[in-house]
Amino acid sequence: MKFEGLKAIALVDGLKGALALCLALSVNVIARQDLHQLATDVMQNWPISPNNYYVNLTLNFVEKITQQNHLFVITISLMYASFRFVIAYGLWHKLRWTEWFAFISGSLYIPFELYAIYQKPSHVSFAVLLFNLIVVAYLYWVLKRGEKTLAKIGK
Repeated sequence: MKFEGLKAIALVDGLKGALALCLALSVNVIARQDLHQLATDVMQNWPISPNNYYVNLTLNFVEKITQQNHLFVITISLMYASFRFVIAYGLWHKLRWTEWFAFISGSLYIPFELYAIYQKPSHVSFAVLLFNLIVVAYLYWVLKRGEKTLAKIGK
């Protein structure tokens, strides 16, 4: 029995892991720079007044970021990337425990996606929710088919 959808989900999870790894590397590069000066330089290229409330809010936020915050973001990003790479590997090789892992982790996002839609409905929010529901439903189907196969073998 082939589950080609698992390979597609594995590719998506691998992509998520690669993006998290890029985030960790980007934060590491940015951490070595003067963030306030970098933000000021970037914002000078925008057609926004330097006295704008949001510009000042952003600059104040950037001033509060410390090296510990960078390390926290890098650590969380690397952990998330590792998590996604493990799931991608397991789904690609049809390891049963990663099917459960992917199903549970995908299901955990649904309440947050519903809350995002409640807060600010948008086409993107609905699309993300729909995509995740399709993936979770497919993983549920794969898990149920696997249980039936195991039950037939056990008899």
